[in-house]
Amino acid sequence: MYGSIQSHKHACERIDGTVAGIGTMVLDGMLNTICQRRSPSLELLTCLSVRSAVPAQCGFAGRTVLNILHVAVVVGASGLCAASPLLAEGVGVAPTVFRATQGEIVEIVLSVSDRSTTVTGTWRGTNVPFFSLSDSTTMVGLVGADLASKLGKDALNVTMTSPQGTETRRFFIEVVDASFPVQRLTLPKNMVDLDVATLKRVRKEAKHLRSIFAHTRVPRAWTDSFVAPLDGKISGAFGRRRFINGQKKNPHTGEDISAPQGAQVQASNRGIVRLATEQFFSGKSILIDHGLGLFTMYFHLSEMLVNEGDTVDRGAVIGLVGSTGRATGPHLHWGARLNNARVDPYELIRMNVGSSRTNVRAQ
Repeated sequence: MYGSIQSHKHACERIDGTVAGIGTMVLDGMLNTICQRRSPSLELLTCLSVRSAVPAQCGFAGRTVLNILHVAVVVGASGLCAASPLLAEGVGVAPTVFRATQGEIVEIVLSVSDRSTTVTGTWRGTNVPFFSLSDSTTMVGLVGADLASKLGKDALNVTMTSPQGTETRRFFIEVVDASFPVQRLTLPKNMVDLDVATLKRVRKEAKHLRSIFAHTRVPRAWTDSFVAPLDGKISGAFGRRRFINGQKKNPHTGEDISAPQGAQVQASNRGIVRLATEQFFSGKSILIDHGLGLFTMYFHLSEMLVNEGDTVDRGAVIGLVGSTGRATGPHLHWGARLNNARVDPYELIRMNVGSSRTNVRAQ
């Protein structure tokens, strides 16, 4: 059986001198005291972490990592304090609330003791798929807060199923306002006020993209951390509320990276090319499916060097920078979707999943 308790202290401290390292959290003082009174032997069985402010020395600087510990307090063979519902209710622990800004990704990293354990989650009616890392006892789930996600908190329900039974946890994710800036652009009239034929084309292209994004059950294609598609000046355009020729338009769903015409664009991670075509707004466009509902997009290219259906590796050159489509000059529009949530693509690079981070377990 597992217990679930929120940590309120700093990372990288020892628990009874038995466990230390990146990702280890000490227990809340009150709960730790209660458990130790009932048992002098405290062992950390698993660690679940999601994103929040954690000390830089632990490798999570600047992240919003949520820290939950799975602990068992053992008294001989009886396992007092091991049942999380009883422990939580007995000490009056309120459900944990985690905060995410619009456009951010929440990582859930769960170490399980049984390799056959399956983990599923739901948040705001969207399934949160979990996948195992290479050691097969670490389960990871990714939750995206759309750039226009409604503000406020809603329950994140996580269900863990193993041969020992099924356990459900309820946490809350609170979405806060990103306060995206306003961007005002002036473009040729024919790129803004569309004629009937062009409007029909744009709607058809948008429908096709929605059909691609609907495929969220594709297995994970990547194992390494994500990389930027090219070096260049980042405009900070993600999420900007745009007014084009004085008309309010959809917010900017990606990040613009300035680069010279013809600069090489690389795949940010391994995946399958689902789209390699020219579209009205995005010009020559490539969309890569990384599995589990995670996609990256590369727009306004001058050349596309891959075809639909190709499997590409991280760092593979897939195209060249250009200014095709509705663009004012050479640059790359790099976008990301996570289970239909429009997220900041640089969140992928900031994720700990796939990094060389050490997962902590009891010795």
